[in-house]
Amino acid sequence: RGEQKNPGEKHSIRGDINVLLCGDPGTAKSQFLRYAAHAAPRAVLTTGQGASAVGLTAYVQRHPITREWTLEAGAMVLADKGVCLIDEFDKMNDQDRTSIHEAMEQQSISISKAGIVTSLHARCTVIAAANPIGGRYDPSRTFAENVDLTEPILSRFDVLCVVRDTVDLVEDERLANFVVDSHRKHHPNTKELQEKETKPGNSQQTSASCFIFNAIIYFLRHSQPEKDPATGLELIPQTMLRKYLMYARENIHPKLEQLPQDKISKFFAEMRKESLATGSVAVTVRHVESLIRLAEAHAKMHLRSYVCDEDVNVAVRVILESFINTQKASVMRQMRKNFDRYIFVNRDHNELLLYLLKQLVKDQLHYERARHKETTLSAIGIPESDFIEKVRLTFFSLFS
Repeated sequence: RGEQKNPGEKHSIRGDINVLLCGDPGTAKSQFLRYAAHAAPRAVLTTGQGASAVGLTAYVQRHPITREWTLEAGAMVLADKGVCLIDEFDKMNDQDRTSIHEAMEQQSISISKAGIVTSLHARCTVIAAANPIGGRYDPSRTFAENVDLTEPILSRFDVLCVVRDTVDLVEDERLANFVVDSHRKHHPNTKELQEKETKPGNSQQTSASCFIFNAIIYFLRHSQPEKDPATGLELIPQTMLRKYLMYARENIHPKLEQLPQDKISKFFAEMRKESLATGSVAVTVRHVESLIRLAEAHAKMHLRSYVCDEDVNVAVRVILESFINTQKASVMRQMRKNFDRYIFVNRDHNELLLYLLKQLVKDQLHYERARHKETTLSAIGIPESDFIEKVRLTFFSLFS
């Protein structure tokens, strides 16, 4: 989240970042929400299909004993200074979605019922997941045409994420291996058997050498952090991630004294011009506030006291990727080329080089399997000259 501001004590500008996930079914949107609920220091998870407007905001009911009217808080009020996660956001009716407009932007809920007139705080980040119209996302249509959501509610989300279920031979095999390995590792009987076999002092192991070997295996298995099989990097435990987020949220408050205003204003003008030309999601002044919030959040994650150019560049890339991915497939490539000076500015090209190498490996894998009629290959070789030529052509098309 960014920093909440209250200029002149007149009106409050939210610092929380709202995110909408929309995409094909089976892309782990609901699983992502549940992971975020466990990782966030304070979170409330609900579903749009089973929650009404009063269930998300607040409602009035009679006390069963005193018979007096009492005010009960909804999900967004309970998630104050935390995260409110809403699954099946598209299943809510229009009246219920309209009632949370105030809560998402002003972060307050006004109540005037049964003689109770008050305002409740709802200072929370909203992360919602929705399914597209017809079940699957149609890339030939814009984001607004793919979801059953109105323009006012879409403009209150800082980031729009399109999740596509594309066919990729390498990624599909890797995903299937991950799912199978996850089921195998976390099966209760398998875990108990492994601990029983490797725990030091097992009565079935009488040899001293076996005892020492099992003690070493037991220590290594329970002391080494889990690593990502794709990158080999150590994964941050969920408890440590929760503590890190809590520390950054409560103790780090980056200032905006070195913010490049000319760059932000020029970027906003170009985005607004492109949105009017393509007729997609409208770009409003809220996008400028979203960019500032994202830059502040990136500075917080790096525990910085000031927002620097790197934070602004990352925020611009996030806004651009969100904006471009919501366009029609026919204009996405040209639009990405128009904004490439913002996407690749001061950016480490190792990520791009790794992506190009993966593309070459995938193409070579298709070729070898079609040539030798084999489903399993021990190794795949990529000539250095082919990789250099691929990099040269890609960089020429991007920066020319």
